[in-house]
Amino acid sequence: MGEYLTRVRSWFLELTSNMSATDEEAILTALLLIVVTGLIGGAIAKKLRQPLILGYILAGVAVGYLFKAGLGEVANTAVNSLANVGVALLLFSMGLEFSKKDIRPVSRVAVFGALAQVFFTFLAGAGIAWMLSRSPRINFSGDTRIPLFDSRVSLFLFGVCFVSTSTAVVLKTLSSKGFENSLSGRVMIGVSIVQDLTVMPLMLLICRLGALSSSEGGFSSWMPLLLSSAFMVLMLTVGARYLPKLTEHAARLESKELFLLSITGIALVSGAISVAMEVSFSFGAFLAGIVLSDSAYGKKALSELSPVRDFFAMLFFVSIGMMLDVRYLGAHWLLVAVLVVLTGLARTTFLAAVTWIFKYRNVIPVAMFFGMFPTSEIAFVVIGTGLKDSLITSELYSLILCVVVCSMIAGPIINNLTTPVYSLLRRTVWRNLRSTGIVLPQPDLDGHMVLVGGGRISRVIAHVLIRLNLKYVIVEPSYDAYREAHAEGVNVIYGDPMSDVILAAARIGSAKVLAPMIPKLEESLAVVELARKANPDIRTVMCAASPEIEKRLSEENVDEIILSNFEVSLELTRRILVLNDISEARIQNYLDSVRASRYKPMLDGSPAFALAEKIRAFHGLIALQWTQIQPDSPLAGRSIAESGVRSRTGMSIVGVIHDGKVDANPRPDTVLYAGDLIAAIGNEEQAAAFALLTHSAMAGSPESATTMTIQI
Repeated sequence: MGEYLTRVRSWFLELTSNMSATDEEAILTALLLIVVTGLIGGAIAKKLRQPLILGYILAGVAVGYLFKAGLGEVANTAVNSLANVGVALLLFSMGLEFSKKDIRPVSRVAVFGALAQVFFTFLAGAGIAWMLSRSPRINFSGDTRIPLFDSRVSLFLFGVCFVSTSTAVVLKTLSSKGFENSLSGRVMIGVSIVQDLTVMPLMLLICRLGALSSSEGGFSSWMPLLLSSAFMVLMLTVGARYLPKLTEHAARLESKELFLLSITGIALVSGAISVAMEVSFSFGAFLAGIVLSDSAYGKKALSELSPVRDFFAMLFFVSIGMMLDVRYLGAHWLLVAVLVVLTGLARTTFLAAVTWIFKYRNVIPVAMFFGMFPTSEIAFVVIGTGLKDSLITSELYSLILCVVVCSMIAGPIINNLTTPVYSLLRRTVWRNLRSTGIVLPQPDLDGHMVLVGGGRISRVIAHVLIRLNLKYVIVEPSYDAYREAHAEGVNVIYGDPMSDVILAAARIGSAKVLAPMIPKLEESLAVVELARKANPDIRTVMCAASPEIEKRLSEENVDEIILSNFEVSLELTRRILVLNDISEARIQNYLDSVRASRYKPMLDGSPAFALAEKIRAFHGLIALQWTQIQPDSPLAGRSIAESGVRSRTGMSIVGVIHDGKVDANPRPDTVLYAGDLIAAIGNEEQAAAFALLTHSAMAGSPESATTMTIQI
């Protein structure tokens, strides 16, 4: 096998050496190679039920070994540039996924626990580097013996590289197993984000100390550190105020393409400004994502950016694999393996300890120990900065690159040990372990209704649900409709309902009812399909404007189908009959029978429909009649018992409004006064007798009676 790969590699090098490719052709060749490599590696990983990132990296390693030398300097530079853009957009999207609301329940361990772990891991990493520097020198280039660490700064930068966990790998691994919203998942993501936030200031400080140690010092030497600090302060203050406004202006254009361009532009421009202020390109994009994360357009930005993010993430991880020097790894595999284990344990051991100290029990310390093993992609930023500023040697760069890539490859595999190890611990030493006293609060949205689109219709439904104290959320793809809903104070999310990110923000997995009201039928059905994948038990309600659409919805097993034109015609019929002085009770009885006959073919045989028909039949026999007592009424000044309404008409007085105060289910001794509104309930015949009684009290003038009959 090895001989065959060597022959393939030699053939490719010979082929490319004979090509007089231009710079443009070289870059296109590199891009094509990366895309095809990512596709093949991702497909193999998917087939083996492994995270796609693992496939990307391994495929990149293989292709880098076989073909990288044949691409030329221009193409390799293009690969590095694509990797830089990829990690910037990856970190930007991770910043968008950072939600202070989601992290708040675990904020103590995520902030203070992560800061403690970063401090101890930094010391441990620097200690590992010091031990290496004290060991016999390693032969890196021929007969020349070159030291790994040529300064104290290089020792510290080595420690900085390994204080943080790869948020991308952790997120992908948790998502593939459905654990991202669990308590352990929240803790892992929260800690990882805080780690990333600490790496860059720590790196900048150490780099500045390195620059000071090699210069005369003075104010000018501190200027880059002051500029970088000012950038972070400005991003978290001024940026937090104005960046959401930029996205709002882009959203008003009602163009997905322009919104995507604006979001990508914000990420890249923020990165460019950060470079000008002595901060890395990637960290500037990361801060921009955090600033936008909790804005009204954060979820929308994440959903629109996801395809671009995934593409550039693929470019990044394949490029990282291609940059790995396989020959170097083969020559120093034992050293790399030892450092992968030591640096990983220097991080995960402290993480498991701090979560235990913060009283997180059960699986959480085990998940932190095995799940937080892969080193963060920010390490590539650290070593890139260190190499550019001549603070680390090229040999140390190669060594750290190998360690980081190998830890990313090993991370998802090691994470699979969490469940069996925890099960073993529960059967043995943790048999009597108490459950953690820390639980996540129940989300605001649980067993709720999800209304998709609909504009004003959704808002009317929302106001009814609010009065009934029922939980709901509106997913609104139209910016104008979103703004109107937001102005009315209803719970609304702006974004594409066919995006997994937006549906996850609407908590579709725990929703009870889904009501898509998108004008395009196929889009509504696509939302239903996505929702059912996340929540097979969700109930669906949709409108049909024609028999053809009704048939299609029936074929798609929509639970409740509303015939919109039919319902409009019934309401028009009701209004026409009211104007013809036909009683509400008779009208409602007739309309119920028409509605039942129309919907019966759709729901015939359903127990719920049979019960609903019986309830409607009962409702048709009952009328609630409101009457205002006139000054000359014989009921005025008498109690309900004295009025004899029940014995004389059969109606029962069930409500009295006196001086604006409602008395529901009044007592028999309740006195009725002139001007009171009374509600009486009974069948249609009893309601007629009650009307005659009240009319007779007004000098036989039925036209002067103030009555209103409501069918219930």
